[in-house]
Amino acid sequence: MEANFKRLYMLKMKARYAKAKTRKERSALIDEAVAMTHYSRKYVIRLLNGSRRHRKHRGRKPSYSRDAHQLLIRIWRAEGYMCPLYLKSIIESAIRDYEELGHDVPPALADELTRMSASTMYRILRPHHIRRAPNKRSGNKASLAAQIPAGPGALEETGEPGILQVDTVALCGDDMRESFFWILHVTDAATQWGALAPCWNRGAEATTNALAHLLEQLPFPPKVIHVDNGSEFLNHHLLAFLRTHHPDVRLTRSRPYRKNDNNRIEQKNGSIIRALFGDLRFDDHAQLAPLTALCDQWNLLHNLAIPCRRQVAHHRHVTSRGITHTRAFDRPQTPWQRLNALRPQPPPPHINAIQLRRTCERTLNHLYLTQKP
Repeated sequence: MEANFKRLYMLKMKARYAKAKTRKERSALIDEAVAMTHYSRKYVIRLLNGSRRHRKHRGRKPSYSRDAHQLLIRIWRAEGYMCPLYLKSIIESAIRDYEELGHDVPPALADELTRMSASTMYRILRPHHIRRAPNKRSGNKASLAAQIPAGPGALEETGEPGILQVDTVALCGDDMRESFFWILHVTDAATQWGALAPCWNRGAEATTNALAHLLEQLPFPPKVIHVDNGSEFLNHHLLAFLRTHHPDVRLTRSRPYRKNDNNRIEQKNGSIIRALFGDLRFDDHAQLAPLTALCDQWNLLHNLAIPCRRQVAHHRHVTSRGITHTRAFDRPQTPWQRLNALRPQPPPPHINAIQLRRTCERTLNHLYLTQKP
């Protein structure tokens, strides 16, 4: 019941209470008012007797101005609708990037944004949240599965960079017919360093070429490559490439129908790949080179400027009410910051995250509109 309606209701009840002749009638009116308003009985009696009046709860004054709210929304949209928890960790650099694009940010508003907590940002941004429908994709079984050890990818994690998980995502536009591009996705378990590259039709040669391109870009040597049971990974072409060019790399695979065995990368397919490509379809083979360049720019943005959290603990509890899971995460950091904490790196190149994101989106729109039918 709204406060204004309660006020009007209690005015009506006060008139009825004044006309009541017996104690039993007054008690019944009090019971009715308590049931309707959920006020305490003593408070209702005082309202009906006229000894207390309704007062509008003044509450605390707003901590942040409306201009600060609008500025936060604009920066949040420019940063690609980032999670408020992550946006809070990079808000100072986000403000600088926004100013570099020619926008005027008064120091008072910048100070308000830096003082905002992640919870406050969430409350401000929640009405503007964009929900994306989940995308389901299917896989297949490889013929060489029996020759490659299977198990959870977490068993290979040592806390050092180089433990990679690999997956593919279709750019089919919800239509698996004909030929189209797939995105090969690689992520490192320790640093959350990620990389994307397109491959045509998920064929053995195309997948191997894309994987070779991504391994060359890694700032650390690969040690373990953990894949699923798709035929694009479990084939003689890819095995021969690893034996020839990366003989020290171990190849492992997930157990069939156990997506959590590849959890580090499964949880990032939506936030990294779908955040850029959505459900668009790319089926023009001539766009392999520009799509590769676009993915390289997207990799640079996410590894240097976009923070993320890494799950550091997972506990399964069996209680009388059922099974519950407790997960613990580290603080938001960019993959470069995690890598630098493990192995000191030279300073990264300066990038304007907002400008680079806009460049990627414009390039994507141009490629989608200019591909051959």
